[in-house]
Amino acid sequence: MNAPAPVNNTRVIAICIILFTGFLFLFNTGKRDLWAPDEPRYAQVSKEMRDTGNFVVPHLNSAPYPDKPPLLFWLINLFSLSFGKITALSSRLPSAFAGIGCCLALFYFGKRLYRNTRIGLLSALILATSAKFLWMAHRAAFDVLLTFFVTMAIICFQKGYAGQKNKGRYYTLFYTFMALGVLTKGPVGFILPFCVVLTYLALKKDARAFKDTRPWIGGTLFVFMVFTWVFLAGVYGGKEYTYQILFNQNVGRFSNSFAHQRPFYYYFIYFPVNFSPWSIFIPSIVIFLVSRKGRRKIGEILLPLVWFVVVFIFFSIVSGKRDIYVLPLYPAASLLTAWFLNEFIEQFRERSFKKTGYYPCSVLCGVALVSGVFLPVVVYKMYPQYASLSIPFAIILVTGGILLSRFIKHARIIPFLFTFIFMILIIFNLSTLKVIPVLNQYKSAKEICDKANSMIKPGERLALYNFFRDPYLFYTGRNYLEIIRGGDDLMQFLKAQERVFLFIQEKDFREVSKFPEIPVFVLAKDSVGHRDVLLISNKDR
Repeated sequence: MNAPAPVNNTRVIAICIILFTGFLFLFNTGKRDLWAPDEPRYAQVSKEMRDTGNFVVPHLNSAPYPDKPPLLFWLINLFSLSFGKITALSSRLPSAFAGIGCCLALFYFGKRLYRNTRIGLLSALILATSAKFLWMAHRAAFDVLLTFFVTMAIICFQKGYAGQKNKGRYYTLFYTFMALGVLTKGPVGFILPFCVVLTYLALKKDARAFKDTRPWIGGTLFVFMVFTWVFLAGVYGGKEYTYQILFNQNVGRFSNSFAHQRPFYYYFIYFPVNFSPWSIFIPSIVIFLVSRKGRRKIGEILLPLVWFVVVFIFFSIVSGKRDIYVLPLYPAASLLTAWFLNEFIEQFRERSFKKTGYYPCSVLCGVALVSGVFLPVVVYKMYPQYASLSIPFAIILVTGGILLSRFIKHARIIPFLFTFIFMILIIFNLSTLKVIPVLNQYKSAKEICDKANSMIKPGERLALYNFFRDPYLFYTGRNYLEIIRGGDDLMQFLKAQERVFLFIQEKDFREVSKFPEIPVFVLAKDSVGHRDVLLISNKDR
């Protein structure tokens, strides 16, 4: 009798990662509406691409949109083919699949880099369950897609650098993924992996190895991929569009950002918050690395350490800062955290891990238990109508906290970590069922736009007064909305002979209503985010 074929553990683990991240990133992804500020904008740009057939120059409100390159918009249109239109789900699928791909790639990378399957698996699960990465994988945005391309570029370089076979293939992929990163979010898709690689080779005192990447071949491919679009965009968009996309939106944001200016220490505060709950181990990683034992092992983690530091410093120097900008360093942070946790698992009896290993785990147990006990009380005090929603979360937190406490008491680190990871999975997916629909009532503009669509006949004018928000453009199904600025233009608009409609914030409406000569009828009202918005008309019917 023939012996059964051995099970490929790597393949089984990879399938489990795909199932886990797929459930985490895709469950209920299309149930909520597109939320401002970014999601409706990117969906609308994709819609205008589809409606006009112009896939070279992105447009928003029928005007060229030079803020971002087109790759995300192309992908949204690709995923929308089966839906027949741009939807909330199809707009988020590029981020969700990029998140799954990023976690899967990190598993294989961590397994090969450290020659340890456990580290690869932990790094993938840590990345998937870190707060900001998890949330962004559920949004229509550029950042998870960019993170995927940056991650793949660095992985392909390392595989070519460390391998003996197919070096040329991996170095070609290195340049290809950098080009795709540029087509996703501009030069940062090239700058980040390129600086990581150069810094890594400099520290290895092997800068000559960069010649092995055959930059004359890879660079030619990179230039062809990127500048083919840039050339066509210049032809169809004109000189002003080319200037905006090449200089103002890139060099300008780096040296003197016109938006999101923050102090240099911004990411020292927001990265630990957004990498939670795993950021609880950051002090432990630092303490371990400066110890004698950690210094001897720093060569094992040199590439992810360089990756983390280079990206962190780069975005700290850039004048414009948002917490999502540093998402490309999350895979590196996950690799470092997984490496430290593996050291903890293998040396859990050593006294040096009493503080660096057990204390953070004990804090996580305490946070789970305290949150579970006080969550219903806090919700009842602040939002009594939603008190019942907090009960399932409280049960999960208290039960999980008790299990975690028992595991850490008996030094069972692996069951502790996997229980904690599955707690995050359950709590997040339960939130998409219970909490997100409640928030959607307050953050979505779809309801008031649906009311407007039911009242406005084809050809009737609709405008916005003193603000522009993409949800109103997307959910009214239009490719252009007039923006009215100033009282004189408003008076002229409302005094039109034909029936006209206007979205206006309540704070502005109070000023307008002081002028009796302006005919105004309030047709609908809704709270959208922090704005109270009215739909008004100059005629009641």
